[in-house]
Amino acid sequence: MQMMDDDNSLAVMTVTKLILSAEHYASVNPALSRFYMVEAERLKKKLHLPMSSSSQICPYCCTVRRPGNCSRRLLSKMKTSQNIRRLGRKNSKGQQVGKFGNTLLRLQLDGANRLLIRCRSCRKRSLLRGACRPTKIPKSRDMSVGRNSEVQTRKKKNKKRKKCHVAEENSASSDIPSVGKEVKEKQQNETTVRPQFLKRRKVTNKKEALKQRHSMLQNILKLKSSHPTSSDSSAALKSFLVSL
Repeated sequence: MQMMDDDNSLAVMTVTKLILSAEHYASVNPALSRFYMVEAERLKKKLHLPMSSSSQICPYCCTVRRPGNCSRRLLSKMKTSQNIRRLGRKNSKGQQVGKFGNTLLRLQLDGANRLLIRCRSCRKRSLLRGACRPTKIPKSRDMSVGRNSEVQTRKKKNKKRKKCHVAEENSASSDIPSVGKEVKEKQQNETTVRPQFLKRRKVTNKKEALKQRHSMLQNILKLKSSHPTSSDSSAALKSFLVSL
């Protein structure tokens, strides 16, 4: 048992030495660094250790990633094209989409950016999935309940105001005819009784005004001829002359 532990520790030490040497020779001698990295990955597989990620080394030729030996490009998140919509409809109906279609749908649902790394030694590309957008934090129930209660109280207040406004309008409309009657009665009491020939109508045209004056003058003359000594006829004549 102790021998097994010693062997494992020695293997881990050799793996670390191989990785360090591969990183050291990455810019000086790329072929030697690739050799060391291949040996380190083989030992990792035997010891069931976690393998290096594709951002650290190329998964095809085991070249250590450096700014000079690879190019990186950030791809934007996948847009919902017509093909992806068609695949989504198929998937919702339960039809077969295929492996590539499933990957497309997964990428579209993730809504994440992807990093495209191209190795300049083997000319192969590898895609790395970026971070997704942060999920929206749902608001607490207490806040929502408080807001709902505030909205309900506002609605109740608005309803009460509307009811009061309608009641005031109805009372005002019911008071209008009584006010009109009182005004008419006052006008009737205030108006003094005058003779018929002194009553004037609203004149719209000059011809009507002349006709009205002519008729008034005839009435005054008739009154004076029938009662020559009466004071009413003389007062009426004076008022007619003043009005001219």
